Amino acid sequence: MRTLKDFQKRAVESGIEVFSYAKSLLDAAGEDEAGRVTAIHSHGYLLLEAPTGSGKTLIAGNIAERFSHEEAVVWFWFAPFKGVVDQTAAFLREEFAGLRLRVLAEDRNPTGSRGGDIFVTTWGAVATRVADQRNVRRSGELAASLDDFIASLRAQGFRIGVVVDEAHHGFHGKTQAADFFRSVLKPEYTILITATPDDRDLEDLQKKMHLGEVHRISISRHDAVESGLVKTGVSCITWEALENEKKALVDFETTALLEGAKTHREIKQTLADAGISLVPLMLVQADSDEKDSVERIKKKLLQLGFSEEQIAVHTAAEPDAGLMALANDEKREVLIFKMAVALGFDAPRAWTLVSMRAAKDADFGVQLVGRILRVHRRVQGRKIPEILRYGHVFLAASETQSGIHQAGERINKIQTAYAHASPNTFVIQIGGKNTIQTLAPGESVPTMFPVPPEGAFYTAVSGDYSLENDAPGTSFSPVVSGPSLFHSVFSDAASPAKALSGRKAAATGKYAYDLKPNVPRRFTTQILAEDFEPTEEDCARYFMVSAANLFEVFKKQVRVQKVTLDVFKGEIQTEFDFARLSPEEIATRAQRILSSEVFDRKVLWKSLLERLTEILNDQGCDMTDGPEEVKNWLDILLVTHPHLFNDARRKALAKGAVFIPALELPGRLSSDSPLPPSAKNVYGRLPPGMNGWEKEFAQWLDKDSSGRLLWWHRNPPNKDYSVRVLLENGRGFFPDFILGVHGRSTVDHALLADTKFAFELRKELPKLLAEHKDYGPALILSLENNRWFLAGKDASGRPMLTEEFRVVNAAGY
Repeated sequence: MRTLKDFQKRAVESGIEVFSYAKSLLDAAGEDEAGRVTAIHSHGYLLLEAPTGSGKTLIAGNIAERFSHEEAVVWFWFAPFKGVVDQTAAFLREEFAGLRLRVLAEDRNPTGSRGGDIFVTTWGAVATRVADQRNVRRSGELAASLDDFIASLRAQGFRIGVVVDEAHHGFHGKTQAADFFRSVLKPEYTILITATPDDRDLEDLQKKMHLGEVHRISISRHDAVESGLVKTGVSCITWEALENEKKALVDFETTALLEGAKTHREIKQTLADAGISLVPLMLVQADSDEKDSVERIKKKLLQLGFSEEQIAVHTAAEPDAGLMALANDEKREVLIFKMAVALGFDAPRAWTLVSMRAAKDADFGVQLVGRILRVHRRVQGRKIPEILRYGHVFLAASETQSGIHQAGERINKIQTAYAHASPNTFVIQIGGKNTIQTLAPGESVPTMFPVPPEGAFYTAVSGDYSLENDAPGTSFSPVVSGPSLFHSVFSDAASPAKALSGRKAAATGKYAYDLKPNVPRRFTTQILAEDFEPTEEDCARYFMVSAANLFEVFKKQVRVQKVTLDVFKGEIQTEFDFARLSPEEIATRAQRILSSEVFDRKVLWKSLLERLTEILNDQGCDMTDGPEEVKNWLDILLVTHPHLFNDARRKALAKGAVFIPALELPGRLSSDSPLPPSAKNVYGRLPPGMNGWEKEFAQWLDKDSSGRLLWWHRNPPNKDYSVRVLLENGRGFFPDFILGVHGRSTVDHALLADTKFAFELRKELPKLLAEHKDYGPALILSLENNRWFLAGKDASGRPMLTEEFRVVNAAGY
């Protein structure tokens, strides 16, 4: 049995103090329901909050055991998951001789019950619908229903105690659990256990369970560290690409696994050198959203030198007994687990954790850090090297570090504090009858005492109310106020239906609007000549690769920034590092780059591969790794230096690109319904078929007061009279608008403009590079905060939003 640390002893004593005072109040209240309500409300609830590894279960078990020596209590201990029920029961059986473990599914006979009996279960096992014939809420031939069993215990004079592990998570969304707690268990004594909760979670918990005053026992991380129960600190390491466009190319997963394995092996060697007989464990949390994540991680671990026997896998939705067995099996050095929330699971053998999940919230951070905080019993009390005093987290997703940082702040915020009985609740005897009274600070003892309505403690009401008695001026404020957990408020009065108004356009035929006389009648469009047949070999011939380009490819790594966060100190260190490229992502992107309406992608890739082989031979490069390595180099070149391929493709297509006159614009614009007027449109109307931001742009143009705008035309796609601009890949696009701008030195003073509401600049880059012979490059415009901005390129050629678009400057664009 474990010997309690000083802070654990004080925590147990403070809990016993609160419950002992509650017992004295309950004993004094006797059959007085109002007194019972007040006693439980004021001293029946303990909250034990402390970081993982500080002995929360040990403290709660000691409170239950010791208090059972002075009070006849039957306890119900609720574990967060079914998989940890046996683990909890085994711990209680081993540590507490004064508690008698009973099995709820088999033993619901009140005869022979005694104080200190304890049932370990989950909310899912008891908070079920009575109609289900299989659950413990139904009576059987050998056992009473749980509801009847609890009632029988009370009839025999027993009081009910409840321990809720991971309390602030256990009730989220579980209305049946909250209902069962209030209406069936109705405990006199409740211990809520949680690791560094969010105050909002606790408020939600109090509302759902209709708790009264909660006495808090708080344990600081410092106390747990000083006692040697948890590690001194946790370092959290991430990597960030220095160039944003290369971020997706970095194999952060492999980088994190590589660094995690390196640290794990260093810890293993350090333990051996220190004479500590313990095999450390590396935890690897797979991404729950990816189906093949576990298989991919295992393959990489095998490549890093781990054997099949050393790697264990657990992919259940919740921790179970199998997970605990794997975590304790020292033949296993790596445990891959795939769970959305790892509550109730930690591994004292673990010093390192590699996580692939991209979650930024503090709750996830607390759970993640908690997995590796505990100090193994074989290490406790020893003088150990620095590396063994720290846990080490490696994150494949850098954004997760913000949640880890918040978790550290939340854990640090909890300072050690112990619960005490409140002197404001006491017993007053009037006319030989005991009355339990709670006073607010400064409040004097009243001469009249209210009688609450029946069931006030367990029945929620909406809002405060007064209950009139025979004695004037007497009122009762219910213990639980506020809306019920189960009561949804809906408005009884339906909103009056709004009559739809509007008239159908008179059947007078189509509306027609003539083309204005002072605007262009036709424009120039761009196509590939019909007799032009460029080959993939033509494109490959223009593919030029320099020695400098090849040197970057051979490195197979990307320069990154390594960010190390000391979770509890909040200190951050940065240094330059190199991360591996992701072959899978690079191959996918390379194929995407080769997509073309003109060339066959497979043939083109083969031609480029032959061209690169030719270049490598000419440069005298060592190609002993074979054709597979050259294929990888080609993919890297295409992705990291796409301009090399774009230049080659543009040169191959340049000979076939021709500009021809499009057909004349229709002399009339027709519509089945009248069109809104437009001052500058070539037809004097807003054309049909425009989307929301196109209409906004058109209306914005009509409001121009600079005098520069002569006219505008909505350039529809795929019409014989439309203007088409060829892109580097041979595809064409149709700019949304053609503007006539006074003073612009292009044919018909025309300016091409393509409008977007919200868009990915990178996808628009090919349009930024395209240019029309007669009209110049097309403007790419983005609507931001009701203003139009130009897309452009920075000094390195990356797309970005630049200046605000103004018609007065349009002649020079």
